[in-house]
Amino acid sequence: MKLVKALKYIFWTLYNIWFYLLVLVSTVIIILPSFILMQITGAHYKKFYMGGVLWSDFILFGMGMFPRKDRMLKTEKNKAYIFVANHVSMMDVMLFVSTIRMNPIIFIGKKELDKIPIFGYIYKKTMILVDRSSNESKKKVFAETKKKLNSGISIALFPEGTVPDEDVELAPFKHGAFTMAIEHQVPVVPLSFLDNKKRFPWSYGGLVGGSKGSPGKLRVNIHDPIETKGMIKEDRVELSEKVRNIILNDLRSN
Repeated sequence: MKLVKALKYIFWTLYNIWFYLLVLVSTVIIILPSFILMQITGAHYKKFYMGGVLWSDFILFGMGMFPRKDRMLKTEKNKAYIFVANHVSMMDVMLFVSTIRMNPIIFIGKKELDKIPIFGYIYKKTMILVDRSSNESKKKVFAETKKKLNSGISIALFPEGTVPDEDVELAPFKHGAFTMAIEHQVPVVPLSFLDNKKRFPWSYGGLVGGSKGSPGKLRVNIHDPIETKGMIKEDRVELSEKVRNIILNDLRSN
């Protein structure tokens, strides 16, 4: 029994280290050249985004993880949406991008992410970062969101706001994503990540041996777009609860 536990610990440690190596290597050989090319040529973000799809697929494949969608996206070409999903793993961003694929998305994330070497700088220049302690920052986020949506680029968010504690099934949703959807009158598309916590849970215990994890399939339940036309700001709470219940039901029936 002790030998089995020791072997598992060694595997989990190496598997975690391998993940960070994959992220580093793929960022240097895929994301960085795509970003530099975009800066030099002035190419549209949508071309840079295709590098993000390749980056995501590279990491997922390298980890031995294979996305399995329950259906195709029912989205229209060149139409913007707000995509939301549960947040349980460092694989969430990769699975998000790999799932959406041809419909370019921009993430709204915490400002602290800009401190990550290389990746943080690129993330800051290509995504929307928010300082939740600053009202001015929140106003800029809404302005940037409107600009992106008007250009046909969709927004991706994790409405829980952060990765909840390991024993939390699904944390309460913050209303920002739904306020944006209503304010800009764009549909909300819920996504349920069913296997990410099992395959590669957030590292609560640190890098070395902190996360468990194993290769395997990553199932995604894709739901129909929920229209927000005609809704007003006061409807954001009801919309938030509706979307949360959709994802929660998926997790509980998993």
